[in-house]
Amino acid sequence: MPVHQPQYKLYYLQVPSELAREVKDYSLDPSIPLPVEGRWSAGRSDEVPNLAELSWEQIVAAMLKIMAWERNHTDFAYYRDFILAVRPEVWQELSATGIVKAQAKDFALAEEIFLALEGLDPSHPRTLLNLALLYDEEAEALSQRGKSAEAEDLLTQAQKKFSQALVTTPPLPDAYFYAGFFHLKQKNVERARGLFDAFFELAKEDTTKIGVARKALDSAERQQRLDNLFKEAYDFILLGQEEQGIQRLDEFLKEHPQVWNAWFLLGWARRRLSQWQPALDAFQTALDRGGDQIDTYNEMAICTMELGEFNQARRLLERALRLDGENTKIISNLGVLALRAQRLDEALGFFETVLEYDPDDPVAPKMIAQIKNKDT
Repeated sequence: MPVHQPQYKLYYLQVPSELAREVKDYSLDPSIPLPVEGRWSAGRSDEVPNLAELSWEQIVAAMLKIMAWERNHTDFAYYRDFILAVRPEVWQELSATGIVKAQAKDFALAEEIFLALEGLDPSHPRTLLNLALLYDEEAEALSQRGKSAEAEDLLTQAQKKFSQALVTTPPLPDAYFYAGFFHLKQKNVERARGLFDAFFELAKEDTTKIGVARKALDSAERQQRLDNLFKEAYDFILLGQEEQGIQRLDEFLKEHPQVWNAWFLLGWARRRLSQWQPALDAFQTALDRGGDQIDTYNEMAICTMELGEFNQARRLLERALRLDGENTKIISNLGVLALRAQRLDEALGFFETVLEYDPDDPVAPKMIAQIKNKDT
């Protein structure tokens, strides 16, 4: 399905029998009118062109419109044969032009050119591949502009064209090469591996591209393994198997020591094991790596509180509260800290504030009841 549907106007001119003749060894059929494009804009078009004033190039250009956009046209086959007869080099010429237009980000014109070539030869693998690459590139451009829905539609079109290019006979090695990279971008490493393996067999002498593909595949597989390690670590910690989670995180951090989320997760696991100082060190590293300040300050405050450093814990919680003054988790921990320091009135005030912001908070009522019991 075309992505860019243009607006254009075609006129059809009958060729008088006496003017019918051979054009570059192609015999014109006077019963079939010849198309020509008129200038079109906002509901108006120019006068019907004069046959005597037209060049064959203008007629071919109109026929190419039909190849691109009107595949069900009654005289489609006749126009296709005409183009191939009068312009036998049309594929090479237009293919090069389409690539130039795609590189210049003129996606609409590039699509029209490639669709015209597809109309001329629906099974040409290079045309199918060019359309796939065009849609993929335009999808990336749309995604960068925040147009995710349109980008997804284009990716669907790209995948369809890649699939068509992969089943042509004889096989086109480049189709497997670029389809592999397409699936790598979609995080489908297994599919990319299969496509690259096929490419390695088809293009054994193309050592440059083979090297590029192997490097990209190795990198993607390594990243997939690391992503799995991170996910496994998180799942282990949620299941209460912190030691296994820490083991996965240690493996992950050997290769990605700059990922603050991993340090935060490591601190969380060690905090759950009551390993307060190692947890505090991990949270500090997460903070140094650019981690979320509010949650990290809160976790560091819990650790310092357990280490008996109440003043430092309060400073950390106050820093977090300055960043988010209505965060009930921070306010509640200030209440816990005040309670641990035996400042009951202050603790009561914090927990009552929590209920003002969140009447359904499950912890605050229990802590208020505990404080009031201490007063009696």
